[in-house]
Amino acid sequence: MEDLKKTISEKKLFSLEMVNVIKLIESHNIKLNSLNGIEIFGGTGTTDILLGKKLKSFEIWEIDENCESKLKDMFPNSKIKICDSIKILKENNNLSTYDLILLDNPMSVFGSNNEPYKYCEHFDTLENISKLIDKSAIVIFLVNKKPFYHKKLLRKNTLWKERRKSFYGNLNINNLSNNFLINFYIEFFKKYHLKTLFANNIIRHNPHLDYYIFKLEKINSSNKIKNIDWVSLSGLIKTNS
Repeated sequence: MEDLKKTISEKKLFSLEMVNVIKLIESHNIKLNSLNGIEIFGGTGTTDILLGKKLKSFEIWEIDENCESKLKDMFPNSKIKICDSIKILKENNNLSTYDLILLDNPMSVFGSNNEPYKYCEHFDTLENISKLIDKSAIVIFLVNKKPFYHKKLLRKNTLWKERRKSFYGNLNINNLSNNFLINFYIEFFKKYHLKTLFANNIIRHNPHLDYYIFKLEKINSSNKIKNIDWVSLSGLIKTNS
């Protein structure tokens, strides 16, 4: 038991799941050493290192300046940028593009000291992800399929649940199926003129947290749809209601 606690505390367990993400990408005959990648929620880089070191280049964005020295130690050949990545994506249109985009996004609502509940999961990020894509890219992000709530964080949990319902729709946001989520994000990305070439998920922390891996290709913006296709998702929604 003590060994298990130590493994989880050091995030080694999560790092090991990244091996399966790598295997999935490589199963599509994609050579990682030919890809330029970016992580836009860098943290200390512990769960990114296995993937990042396989890429041709790997840039890291992180909002907490206290993480900078550790990131530089772990990724001496990478560009480390201390910044509010969500704000940059929202406010800037002339950004560099990448072949692989990784989001080790926080769970729940989060933000700055002045606005602690400003953002939520990856919800404020994916709508601008096409700014980082030239023609196509692999996008990897975390989805909380079955969140658990700390009893002492009532306000934070209430806001989190509201954001999840706003993003996914008025259904059972406390237990989302993989089938629903894959189809939901396919429709979501269409809304931002991105076509899904392949999609899959890898368990990170069962049964709560998964990596979702999408290979996306930009499509003509004139074909952009304005709303998620709730008609095609209706059958899946019923299973999550």
